Amino acid sequence: MLEYIYNFFADVDIPTIVARCLLALIVAVFYFVAFYYAKKRNLEAIIYVLTTCLVVLFGLSFFDIPNFAFYVYFVLGFCALACILFFGQDVQRDIFRRAWKRWFNKDMVTEEYGHEDISKSVNEIIKACQRLSKTDTGALILICDDISDHILESGTRLNSEVSADLIETLFFPKTPLHDGAVVIMANKVVAAGCYLPLTQQTNLPREFGTRHRAAIGVTEAFPTLTAIVVSEETGIISAVHDGKIQRYLDADQLRKILSYAMRLTDNSQLTSIWGLREDE
Repeated sequence: MLEYIYNFFADVDIPTIVARCLLALIVAVFYFVAFYYAKKRNLEAIIYVLTTCLVVLFGLSFFDIPNFAFYVYFVLGFCALACILFFGQDVQRDIFRRAWKRWFNKDMVTEEYGHEDISKSVNEIIKACQRLSKTDTGALILICDDISDHILESGTRLNSEVSADLIETLFFPKTPLHDGAVVIMANKVVAAGCYLPLTQQTNLPREFGTRHRAAIGVTEAFPTLTAIVVSEETGIISAVHDGKIQRYLDADQLRKILSYAMRLTDNSQLTSIWGLREDE
């Protein structure tokens, strides 16, 4: 086996050695990128499959198998295709739609709408959540800068001003949009009735229903997003960010969380609110 590895990198001309080293580097980077996204989406089973494939290839390399390189490239290509199908949208979002553009323009929302406009929206969301809590009306509100198009397309586009009356109406029982999530982006209610991915965690409290699982799931997929949940059974107001949840929120706590989510406060508040560093 050691001789095989040595020959793979040494028993050829310099350009081929460089090409094979780059191939090994690409495979390693690809594996760890797949591991990152699989862990974030609670799809560790995919990593087990990839690891098993690599271990099997390693074991087979001890035998004198004709055209072994073909099988290696075939398995690696198949794994790459599977990961692209599973994580292509996540990679596209992170590369083209996410951090660098948002952080470069992180004050865009406050400049466009003004501090008073966003503060008013925060007050309206708090008012709506408190009213919904008193009547034990379930609600799920997402505060975000960006989100996947397929989530928005699963609901109904609104592009309306944020108001407590509108939010209460959208979550009023038996209305067409009350089961989905309301998405607030750039100080607008952009969509309602949106369907979200559920978390795959199995150690959540029993009282967590579909809304809580959806809130955790969507924040695992979109770590910069903040989800506000009002429990239909208990009226408890909760907030979720990057998979972390805070429950039993009062108006002051909710205001602090919403102010950070809607960029009224700076990134230093991330630690005090969620116990997270900015780079996590």
